[in-house]
Formats: sequence, C-alpha cells, structure tokens
Amino acid sequence: MKKVILFFNDRDNESAISFIYNNIKEVFEDHIELTSCFLSDIDDNEILDADAFLVSPNDAMQNVRPHVSDFSKVIKITRSPDKEVLNTLSSIPAGSTVLIVNDSYETSLDTTQSFYEVGIGHINMVPFDEGLLHTGLYDNIETAITPAEAHLVPAHIKNVIDIGYRKVSFETMFKLMKLLKLDVPAVNRNLFRHVYSVIEPNAEFNTNYVNGYLKTEMINHIIETVRLGIILVSKYYEVIFVNDKALSILGETDRDDIQLTDYISADVLSSTEVNNDEIEIGGIWYHYEKYDLTLLNETTGYYITLQNLTEFSSSNKQLREKGFVAKHSFKDIVHSSKIMDEVIQRARQIALTDHTVLIRGESGTGKELIAQSIHNASYRSKYPFIAINCAALPENLLESELFGYEKGAFTGAHSKGKVGLFEEANHGTIFLDEIGDISPNLQSRLLRTIQEKQIMRVGSDRIIDIDIRLITATNRDLEEAIQNGQFRADLFFRLNVLPVEIPPLRKRKDDLHDLFRTFLGKDADNLTKEQWQCLMDYDWPGNVREVENTAIYYKTLSQLPPHIESVQYDGYTKKHTSNLEKFILQIIDSNTSMSHGIGRTALLHQLTQKGITLSDVKLRSLLSDMEKQGYIIIGKGRYGTRITEKGSERIKEL
Repeated sequence: MKKVILFFNDRDNESAISFIYNNIKEVFEDHIELTSCFLSDIDDNEILDADAFLVSPNDAMQNVRPHVSDFSKVIKITRSPDKEVLNTLSSIPAGSTVLIVNDSYETSLDTTQSFYEVGIGHINMVPFDEGLLHTGLYDNIETAITPAEAHLVPAHIKNVIDIGYRKVSFETMFKLMKLLKLDVPAVNRNLFRHVYSVIEPNAEFNTNYVNGYLKTEMINHIIETVRLGIILVSKYYEVIFVNDKALSILGETDRDDIQLTDYISADVLSSTEVNNDEIEIGGIWYHYEKYDLTLLNETTGYYITLQNLTEFSSSNKQLREKGFVAKHSFKDIVHSSKIMDEVIQRARQIALTDHTVLIRGESGTGKELIAQSIHNASYRSKYPFIAINCAALPENLLESELFGYEKGAFTGAHSKGKVGLFEEANHGTIFLDEIGDISPNLQSRLLRTIQEKQIMRVGSDRIIDIDIRLITATNRDLEEAIQNGQFRADLFFRLNVLPVEIPPLRKRKDDLHDLFRTFLGKDADNLTKEQWQCLMDYDWPGNVREVENTAIYYKTLSQLPPHIESVQYDGYTKKHTSNLEKFILQIIDSNTSMSHGIGRTALLHQLTQKGITLSDVKLRSLLSDMEKQGYIIIGKGRYGTRITEKGSERIKEL
C-alpha cells in the first residue's frame, strides 16, 4: 500500500479538510494509506517520509519543503467545481455583479479564476476580501456565490448561492496516480467517474485521458486473449507493460519493478541480429521475437513476444505442411537506399496494426516480400499466411478458391465440397496479388467480405464469420481504372486504408550493388568497372526480378545480357538512339483508329520487342514532347495515344 501525506496549515476548517480527504479516498480507495498532517503541529526539524505529499492550495510550498524527504514527490492540490454548479451559475442573469466568498481572499481569487477558466463569463465576479468589508466596496452587491462558506458572506447579501466545496481536480488525481504507479483498473474506474463529475479548464486533457483509457482497455482485452507472452519496453528496456501470459512465463505476480535482464540476457535484448530465436526462461524454451516501435524514424521502444517452443513448432509444422507460411521478414529485404529504409519503417509500423494494406509498385519490385514481412512482424505471425495471384486464375475458379464451395455447387465440384482460402487463413493474413485484375462480380463479393467480416461458400446459404488481415497488391493505376469503370471506387477506399508504395529500382539504384552481391555472391567481384556502370545506367523495367535474371545470365555465361551491356542515354540502346522517335511514332500510327489508340504499357511492350528498353518515366517525357509538337494526341483511359496528321508527316520525314 502506498503512503500519502496530505498537508494543511492548521485544523481551522475541519469540514473542508474532511471533504478533500474523502474526495481523494473515493478515487484511490485502499490502494493508499492517506494521512492528514498539519504544519502547525510539526516540529521545525521534523522530516516526514511518504510515497507522495499533497499540499493544500492554502499552503505555500516553501512551508512544506523543510518537512518532506523528497520534494519531487510533492503535488500541489488544485480544485474544480462540481459539474452541477455549471447550470446554477448559467442561470444568473447576464451582467450581474456577484461576490465570490471563500475562507480567504486567496481562495476567493482562486475560485473566481476557476470559474473564468471554464467559461463562466456572462457575470462580473468579485473575489471577497474581508479586510475591505468596512470600506463599503461590497454594499451594492446583492448576490454571493460561496463554496460551503456561507457564514462568511456579508450580512446584507440575502441571495446566497452555496455551491458546496470544490472537488480535488482531475489533474491532481491523475498526477497522483502516475506518481504512485497506480494505473490499475480500480483506480482508473474511479478516476473515470471523477473526470465526469467536475468542471475542468483543460477539457482537451480530460478528453485525451478518457479516449486513451478506452483505447487501452480495448487493446488490453485483445492482448490478454492471445496465446503469446507480450512485453512492451522503452528504448532503454524498461518494462512498461506485460500481459498475463508474459507474467506467467516470467513467474511474476506484480507488474511493477520487473527487471527484464533477470530473464533475458542484455546481449539478446540489445542485439539487432537476434530475432525469431529460441531462449530459455525458467527451464522452458520459448520462441523469442522483438519488434521496433518508431516515431519519425526514431526508435522509441520495442515489443517482445514469447511463445512456448512446443506450441510454436507444432503450429508452424501444420502451416508448413499446407504451405501457408510467410518465409520472409524485413531483415531479408536487401537494400541500402534511404527511400527503401523509409518504406520498410512505414511497413513495420503498419504491421503493428490490423488494418487493410494496399501495396503498390511495378512488377518485380517485391510486393509479396513486403506483404510477408508485414505478416511476420504482426501479432498474426503464428497463424496462416496465404498468397494468391488474382490474375492467374479465371473468375469462377478464383471465386471457389477464395470462398470455397458446398458439394454439388457446380459441375465438377468435389463431392465433399471445399474450404475456401478465406477460411483457411482464419486468424492469419491473406494476400491478394494483382487485385486490380479481379472481375466486377468478385469486387462486389470482396467488398461485402471486408465490410461484414463474413463469407458464404459458393452454393451455400450459411454465413461464416472470419478473422483475417487483408493485404492486397497491384501494379495497375487503380484511380484510372475507377475512371474507366473497371474498378469499384468503394472497394478501392476499403483496400487503400494503409498504402505502401514500393519505388521502382531506377529510383533507388543505391540498392543495385547489394542486390547483385546477394545474387552473385563472390562472382560479383568479377564485374568490371565498365560493367558496373552499364548496370547503373540501365533503367531496370523488370526491377529486382530482372536483376536476379541478369545475375543468373552472368553466372552462366560470364557476361551481361547484350541489351544491358550496350546501355547508355537514359535507358535505351545506342543503335536505336537516332531512330527512337520514328519507332514510337510508327507503333502509335499502326495502333491508331477512330475510337482508340495505344496505351503506354502496350507501347513499352512493343518497343521491348524491337530491342528498345525504355523506362515508363522516359516514355512519358518523350510522349509529352511529341504532343507539344503536335505529332500525337494523348487520350485518357481506353482512348490511349493516337497519331495526328502532322505526326504521319513526321514519320515520312524520318
């Protein structure tokens, strides 16, 4: 039990002293031993010891200082009116002059100030000073407001509004709770009631506490239901929170003063390499993982998970047998560029939430690698990770794979029916790649699944609840697809809750050296300076996937592919430099009709077939220049880019 001493000057106002004492006990109950202490009774040299000292607002801090063992434990009490007072004061006619009477001029002034701070400004409030009573200053005032000090109101004032003693403020109670480390359910429950019973000037502070309390209760409820031991620590490995499972693993009953290094060695805790590892606590082996918590790229703390190794191995074995595991984590992402650092840090933060993620990036940038890493850094990491390429399956097959079906649902259906991937992924993560390619019918079903967190198998009328995290990915321009009527806007906004944009390799060429050394190993040392320059000059339209293919080519034939070896001038080959404009215009001309032209993706593909490797950025720039010169018209959506009469003449010139 925490010891708290409540200081007063003397015993003159025992009813007020009793009110403050009881007010504090109502919140902290038997969690504190509260003692009233009167400065008039203390010897000059007496020093008191306690976990906290509360100083009544009448008492100067300097009078208390000589008598406390630790001045950092002193909290000055502030007071707040009861909320019911607000209606009473609001009913006083505007413009009225009222006398505010308390047991001293200082407390009358303090009461007046507290009324102004909570917005009582329609009346003129005059703090009462008994020393000025004989001057006649208050003779014309007809109304007085007093917090249970009616006997001090001048006799000529008949309209006395007694608002009762002001309560100890929420701010004081909150400071005391934090100082005593009594952030426990019973105290929070009482403090929650208290905050709604008083008028506080700092309403935002109160609201933040209430909202924070509600969020914490929700998070605690979720955390206490998982089978993992979860420990939250500061950047210095001070324990901030442990759930019940972690307490059991550590063999502790009290959350306070846990020294984590008594159970996990300092080397393991501080290591940036040790993760996804096995550690022993109390003779039992546990699967150990540590995740960074960051703010503006600055590590602010960590959370650690512990799972009994037998349980972990058993659940992992079952998932591996089905192939429902994510093999990669953030440490597997080879990079050195700052831009990828930022992407990974953002994805790490996203992993700690449970919201839907949309990963966007060109083909080959590593969208599934990010998706797997997010899953493995989330609390769902012990549950299935299921990935499916939506563009690889026809609509009917994709629907039955995702949602499952009942026996006899369609011709060729399995006699026992089939469990869908949404059900298989329960409690885990499902990754839908190439989400931009699904049909309107599937878009509608997926939207309902996200909204309701329920599915229905094909051929069934039974609703099945699911608990999954959805991660999707695409290399399509979904905003353009929405404009063209090919993708539902409402589904897009459901998917795009937490977007992750993976930059193409041409925008992060700092990563090339690391990537080639990863794929080539020691063979990377055989690359000449000129070959490295060719690799840096190339735009890598196939991104990391193309890097891997190039590494395989080099390992096999000891040379770079010809289209890379000859790379110069913004990504297209020397031999095509002078003819590039002609080739582009010819392709546009052959694909121009009355109703449509050619899109950039198709144009890039046809250029590649001619041996011209060009980035999308470079092509945009060239097309923009051609449009300015009047050679082409760049249409939106399905209309594509079309040749003009002037463009046709330009082809003849070239």
